[in-house]
Amino acid sequence: MHMLICTIGSKQRKSTLQFAQEVARALSAEVTLLGINRRKASTEPLEQLLDKAAVELAEAGLTVQVKLELGNPEDIVIAEMAAATYDLVALGALGKQRSQHRFLSSVAMRIVEHATSSVLIVKGSRPSLSRVLICASGTEQGHLPVWAGAALACGAEAQATVLHVIDALPSMYTGLEQMEETLAELLQSDTDKSRELKWAAQVVKAECEVSELKLRRGIVADEVLREGMLGDHDLIVLGSSRSSGGIVRVLLGDLTREIVTRASRPVLVVRPSD
Repeated sequence: MHMLICTIGSKQRKSTLQFAQEVARALSAEVTLLGINRRKASTEPLEQLLDKAAVELAEAGLTVQVKLELGNPEDIVIAEMAAATYDLVALGALGKQRSQHRFLSSVAMRIVEHATSSVLIVKGSRPSLSRVLICASGTEQGHLPVWAGAALACGAEAQATVLHVIDALPSMYTGLEQMEETLAELLQSDTDKSRELKWAAQVVKAECEVSELKLRRGIVADEVLREGMLGDHDLIVLGSSRSSGGIVRVLLGDLTREIVTRASRPVLVVRPSD
């Protein structure tokens, strides 16, 4: 596992590095730390931060390489991804609020849609990786994020929650008990969706000491984000798919884009590899 951790010279760089390091340790990854600064005068603080992160990763037994670049973050990240093969790329948002939306829409989302690797987008400030939310589609195409989420949760000794969202219930089914009964009934049914969800639950349970399966009804993005917040999950794991033209496109149209844009916590977009 080769992981690229990109940090921009911004106020969020410490939280980006801290969380990405947690993921790297959980995956026992070989790490390349890429620091990017727009101005040469402010290079030293970023250098010190990268060196500190490199020492911490090396103490955890990981192989680490440090790179420091000056220039446009988007151009540098894309060039680095083209120059080497990475299994996972971790990105953080810019520190200035006025730049965050542009960064997410131009760099992070461009990488999610066009990268040949999975992408971790670090948002917010999560001090640890103790709760992982895995979004299961209930189809065979959703196997990869389940495997990846389970492996990551296992490596971090985190609790894993498998979440599946289906169409909204009729108004009579609004209570928690009815929701739980609906999940039980779904799992007992002889359908492809039931078999896939039971498979996902078994995979996660086999990897994680603490795991659970949840069902929500409603608008998919809304329910994923709601569960992420109410469950205080440190990471949301999603899947992506490849179009016939070879370009990565998110499942269910713009679902992944919407969740990544709206989420207040890290999101891992897992894509199929060749």
